[in-house]
Amino acid sequence: MEQLYFNLSEEEFTKGRKILLWVFAGLFFIGGMYVVTAKPLFGHASIPPVLATAPFGICLIVSVFAALASIKRKDLFFLIDYGKIEFRYGLLNPKRHSYEWIEIKEMVMPHKQRKVKLNLTNGNSYIIDLNYLQRKKSTLIRKHIYKLAVEKNIPIIKVQSLK
Repeated sequence: MEQLYFNLSEEEFTKGRKILLWVFAGLFFIGGMYVVTAKPLFGHASIPPVLATAPFGICLIVSVFAALASIKRKDLFFLIDYGKIEFRYGLLNPKRHSYEWIEIKEMVMPHKQRKVKLNLTNGNSYIIDLNYLQRKKSTLIRKHIYKLAVEKNIPIIKVQSLK
């Protein structure tokens, strides 16, 4: 079985999508400012300033997504080879994890989820959550992990879902 390597740092939004997110956030901010200033400046007594919480809330959420899309994330990858499973991915504060195949006692693979649980020989366990990745990549990663685990004679437990 050959090595499987995905450079996840290359995955990013296009420039047009980033601009659309920031414009969308700006429009909701302007809408919120209008609702706040409608009563005192324009004399619209029927519009209470409390209604501005909705556009400002949507602006905040969209701004968070736009900021996450705009920030350059470096050194995000997923590597599976004969010696180990090594990865670093995630949205906030990604950490590098590396597990040797000899450290893995058994694997739990759910049927309906994009996760893999590694039960290690030292008694610990770790769940590799592939929901952050594209469906095609997560499927390839799960298949590669499964095939290498079969080659290495690691017991695989199939379940419906992980809790």
